[in-house]
Amino acid sequence: MSTEPGDLGAMSDAFAGTIYVVVAFNGERSEFWAAATPRARAAASVRQLLPPGWTAKCTGWSLSPKKTAGLRMRANSVRKLPNTVG
Repeated sequence: MSTEPGDLGAMSDAFAGTIYVVVAFNGERSEFWAAATPRARAAASVRQLLPPGWTAKCTGWSLSPKKTAGLRMRANSVRKLPNTVG
């Protein structure tokens, strides 16, 4: 099984296709996360890793193929994005 942060139990070694951007927030604080999941599950997958009081919402954005390749994410995983993605 993968030891990648945010791995949701996937045993596949295949890289994810589309990676959706999820915003997590708690009051005035917010973070962006990448979710290599179906869009319908992206926010819920991030929410599982957040502390109490935080919520998550799928932004509807997806990462470009270049940024997706750079993250090296596996299918069904999520990862907090750095403050600057470029």
